Amino acid sequence: MRRRALIMLLAFLGAVLAACGAQNGAQDSVQNSVQDGGQNGGQDGGQLTLAAPRDLVAGPQDPYYTHQTLRVWEPLVTVDDRLRPVPALAASWESAQDGRRWTFTLREGVRFSDGTTLTAEAVVANIERFRRIAPRPSAFFSLDAGMEAAYGKLTGVRAEAGKVAFTLEEPVADLPGRLAGFFSMVQSPKAFAASGDFAGGPVGTGPYTLAEWVKGQRAVLTANPHYHGAAPAYRRIEVRVIPDANARVAALQAGEVDGLIDKGALLPGQVAAVAADSAYRVVRSPSVLTHYLTFNASREPFSDPRLREAADLAIDRRAIAEKLLAGTARPGGAFLSPAFGDLADPGPAPACDPARARELVTAAGAPAEPVTILVSSAETGQFPYTDVAEVLRAALEQAGLPAKVSVVEATKSVMEAGDYDLFLSAYSVPNGDADYLFRRFLRSDAAWNVERRLGYRSPEFDELIDRAATTTDADARRDLYHRAQRLLAADRPMVPLAYQDNPIVTTAKVGGVTQNAAYVVDLGKLVPVR
Repeated sequence: MRRRALIMLLAFLGAVLAACGAQNGAQDSVQNSVQDGGQNGGQDGGQLTLAAPRDLVAGPQDPYYTHQTLRVWEPLVTVDDRLRPVPALAASWESAQDGRRWTFTLREGVRFSDGTTLTAEAVVANIERFRRIAPRPSAFFSLDAGMEAAYGKLTGVRAEAGKVAFTLEEPVADLPGRLAGFFSMVQSPKAFAASGDFAGGPVGTGPYTLAEWVKGQRAVLTANPHYHGAAPAYRRIEVRVIPDANARVAALQAGEVDGLIDKGALLPGQVAAVAADSAYRVVRSPSVLTHYLTFNASREPFSDPRLREAADLAIDRRAIAEKLLAGTARPGGAFLSPAFGDLADPGPAPACDPARARELVTAAGAPAEPVTILVSSAETGQFPYTDVAEVLRAALEQAGLPAKVSVVEATKSVMEAGDYDLFLSAYSVPNGDADYLFRRFLRSDAAWNVERRLGYRSPEFDELIDRAATTTDADARRDLYHRAQRLLAADRPMVPLAYQDNPIVTTAKVGGVTQNAAYVVDLGKLVPVR
């Protein structure tokens, strides 16, 4: 990869970057007919055309088939713009037995898109399917951590007088938060084969149905005639897959699409110029997305905690947030994003101290070979990671740590082989509960920790998050999470670089645009502005 001097990077701040991560054009289609024609962009007779950086359909072997954003299916619980659990298919819930039993009352009058009625038994069938097929990867949020990360130590789920009751071996402090979003997806049990794969297309309760899917190219949604809420204003929505950041904005400006949605819809450097044009409306909302730098501590040089500390001290988070991320992010501090409210540790922000970093490298000894900063090519179409990685490389070299940047497509296989030293990526949660991040990524037996060679083993950390997961007292739980984050700040298996807002955009002719903290846009609320 061509190296660029730091001064050249800063000269080009705010420029629109080309993306590296085009997807396959292989054709996979849902066997439903599209009743409305019109493959062109623009609003035409109730049609809307949007674009996203990635395919929001994953197909019949995925646990969910589609991303929640497409509004084909709905969960029991969702989150609001402050990451708090709020009702979706569940109208309310209550806990008993000190958090060992949770009961969810369903919304009345809900039908699946095939016309059949939503029942508590159907919800139970969905939860049992998840338990049966886990662990299973997903293009969105994997079940690879096993279902304890989703539900705790679940001993049973059953229908009781039209309600759904979860019973647990140990208390779960916030089961609605854990269930919010993907882990409580509900679709018709008729949609699933015995294998757990989908037997055909998805059959949900959302305002839209999936009418057509061409893998890596587009998804076509049509209004669900059985939707329990207000009918969506658009009878047809096409969501195109445009991985290249330049191409997405060009399609918007050419009138080929009416908006850009999903994480990384606009690169940070594109936001100001697009927002300045009165033809468009940019919505920027705080999200749970956080840019992390992950260390491979299973091998030298970062098995030495002094060199992890040196790398951490070399980073100028404020420059990354304000310049490279063009003010769309805040400098990272606590492991948990501020979107988690008072669960995020309010402790002091990480220091930027290049001189101390050099002292640590001198004491530990500089590695003989350059350390590798690994970047996914898919994410360069969502964030300016090529430039961020180059700034990190320059900062590490100034601290005495020679470094190189490697942009690859298959980061999973590279990490599992242990052939990296640092990994730059953005992570969020599928729900409203912080336990997912700790348990999936950093617990000693976490799938990510073990398989991706993080090498983090801390019995003290494991104990803290296990206690927090079962502590129903809010103040005590908050204290446990603060202690866990201070431990992570000292050990540095993963360090947060910046907390990312998620800018999305539509033309001024589209109204009703909302986005929650999990960067889900409610397509059902979009309306034409006359």
